[in-house]
Amino acid sequence: MRILIYGAGVIGSLYAALFAEAGYDTSIYARGKRFEALRNNGLLYKKNQEVIKAEIRILGELPNDDIYDFVLLTVRENQLYEALIELKNNKSNTIVTMINSLDSYNKWENIVGKGRILPAFPGAGGSINDDGILDAALTPRLIQPTTFAEISGNKSERTKQFSEILRHAHIPWLMNTFEMPLANICGHGDVQVPTRDVVIKCCKKAGLKVEKFEIRKGMRMHCVVRKPMGKAIGNER
Repeated sequence: MRILIYGAGVIGSLYAALFAEAGYDTSIYARGKRFEALRNNGLLYKKNQEVIKAEIRILGELPNDDIYDFVLLTVRENQLYEALIELKNNKSNTIVTMINSLDSYNKWENIVGKGRILPAFPGAGGSINDDGILDAALTPRLIQPTTFAEISGNKSERTKQFSEILRHAHIPWLMNTFEMPLANICGHGDVQVPTRDVVIKCCKKAGLKVEKFEIRKGMRMHCVVRKPMGKAIGNER
């Protein structure tokens, strides 16, 4: 399994280190001063009070025929479209957009091609010090797991593969097949739909009737909706 992390900030560097620890063939794409630091010193990160060098490849360019099973896009929102344009001609099939954005996923697919986007949101935080050493950690699952889903909300072979990768790397994850598709229907690509009113609005816009809505233990949102003339469907967040 080949994985490319496009973006070598805190989020990208942490996921790269974790995937490498899990034994995956991992590369990280960087630019500018961060690329120079990585090329000269490697990806250094703190773990259990020690500084470790990740076993990964450092890339300063990305040929179109350099193909990966998953490309994780971990840049800032203001760098998103530049990154998508650069990835447009790369022949990797799946781009995991680990970005919190208000844009529609359709805009992203219009650039890279339909079916290539797997929306996601990271669950991590930390910093990189002046020596280029990463000091970061995953957020607890109850606060923010790594969240992802197909735009359609359907399960697929690649969501199964991606969940297995995260599980093997000991990364808490959630396949959110309810909120993310509804968020896209409402015209934005933010994977987080935090309020009752927003969820109900999205359901109505999608032609679904909300029959039950409650907050359960652990602040999990439970919503039962019904398609017209169909059976009730349920999901948790």
